[in-house]
Amino acid sequence: MEYVLEIKNVSKFFSGLVAIDDLTINVKPGQIYGIIGPNGAGKTTLFNCVTGIYAPEKGSIKYKGKDITGMPPHKIAQMGVLRTFQNIRLFKEMSVAENIMAGYHTKSKQKWYHSIIHNSFYKKDELESWKKVEELMNFFDLSDLATTPTGDLSYGKQRKVEMARALAASPELLILDEPAAGLNENETIELTKIIKSISEMNIGIMMIEHDMDMVMNLTDYITVINFGKEISQGVPSFVQDDPRVIEAYIGSDDENDKEDANGK
Repeated sequence: MEYVLEIKNVSKFFSGLVAIDDLTINVKPGQIYGIIGPNGAGKTTLFNCVTGIYAPEKGSIKYKGKDITGMPPHKIAQMGVLRTFQNIRLFKEMSVAENIMAGYHTKSKQKWYHSIIHNSFYKKDELESWKKVEELMNFFDLSDLATTPTGDLSYGKQRKVEMARALAASPELLILDEPAAGLNENETIELTKIIKSISEMNIGIMMIEHDMDMVMNLTDYITVINFGKEISQGVPSFVQDDPRVIEAYIGSDDENDKEDANGK
């Protein structure tokens, strides 16, 4: 399998406004792929198209060679495309272990009636699910907090729980929307190591992130978008020095001269 995700000529419009403009992106298994750009560039809209929240008007999206364009979000998640959100979305009253367990439901083989009769099939599936939860709590160093309500945790630990919940579904593509948002320097360093370890499991990772140091040190490949359109694509060292990227973030010399002349 050459690519775990293929985005080909995808466009998305809202009331005639172009949010995504003819984007083509390919993500390999185990690759950490960065999506960057100024605020309002269309980054989250792209992720929403990949995960089925939005259906693009043009183009196609394939996961492991299968067309998932416009497929419902729960179907895409069941196939192995999982995500986290910029604003953490956890069950705050539930424990760490219970939140992670919630992510396993897409892989559970139980039927509704198994919870009533508690047969051997039910017991085996429950054992497998709790084993998976235990493994993930160890991986994210959350074992000591297994019974703690997630609402009582620090922001950094909540971010870990959210990622663990996504991994509970055994994804082959993990989509991270600003995973370092709200984290301090030490938490960001720890998160960087975690993301690297996840990629070493041969899981493809797409991430939006505004921490440029993190992006440049962590990602294997980057696409830069502005006003929904790709303006640069390549390895971090190339993108970092691309004049088009610099202009998108800080403006051209002509624009800066005009601002100076106007006293702004």
